[in-house]
Amino acid sequence: MKEILSRREIKRRAHAQLREGTVFRDLAVANLLPWLITVFFAILAYWVMFESVTKFGLANIAYNPQNFLDYYASRTSNTAAESMFEGLVSLWFAQAVAFTALDVTRGLTGFSAGKAILRTFNSRYFFSLLATWLGSIILVGLGLSLLVVPGIVLMFGLRMCYYTLYDGRKDGARYGFLAALGDSWLLMRGHKFEYFVLELTLIGWFLLENLTFHLFDLLIDPYLQLVKAGYYDNLRNIWQRAHAPHDDQRPDAED
Repeated sequence: MKEILSRREIKRRAHAQLREGTVFRDLAVANLLPWLITVFFAILAYWVMFESVTKFGLANIAYNPQNFLDYYASRTSNTAAESMFEGLVSLWFAQAVAFTALDVTRGLTGFSAGKAILRTFNSRYFFSLLATWLGSIILVGLGLSLLVVPGIVLMFGLRMCYYTLYDGRKDGARYGFLAALGDSWLLMRGHKFEYFVLELTLIGWFLLENLTFHLFDLLIDPYLQLVKAGYYDNLRNIWQRAHAPHDDQRPDAED
């Protein structure tokens, strides 16, 4: 059974894996299409901001910033819907790369970037990914609408649902989106705050991506994907160890 790693060790391993063979190059190429989708929607968002500032005028903004905020809010009233649409458009491509990053975490060193980006466009993953995406959005949305805290708890509890779906269906087993959501919740039990801390340690990378208008995501995302995949794989190993039968409980143990 694999060694259980700390957050720091997971990140160190991700750095080391990027330097193996052509892993960094291949993951960067595989990220090209998701990156273009992200850049497209980012340009739209920044254009709305630029247009709003230009139309309202810097003098008016300085004189009455609240009016500008109200005006800008009216221009971006569909932001949530646009974010959901962006997530849907990039869903299959982004998760295809995430699954490949998980394979790299588990020892894969050579792969075709072209095949990697299309690996979810089949009967095994296409509709199950869509159902998992919808299910997670509905559950988190309900949690946020009732009380904010349950929504945040659900958000972190379901963070691993795509990975659990991948593992559940990769051998052709009958494994649905409800099982993926449920298994993610089980895996994250007692680890939600730990994962939150992990994301806090990566916040510099997230800020860098946004401050550079996502232009350098191709260079950053491979590392982030390996860290997240590594955390899931480590979490799965922790769960398997916790639920492994003790020697005296195995069917073949001596009396």
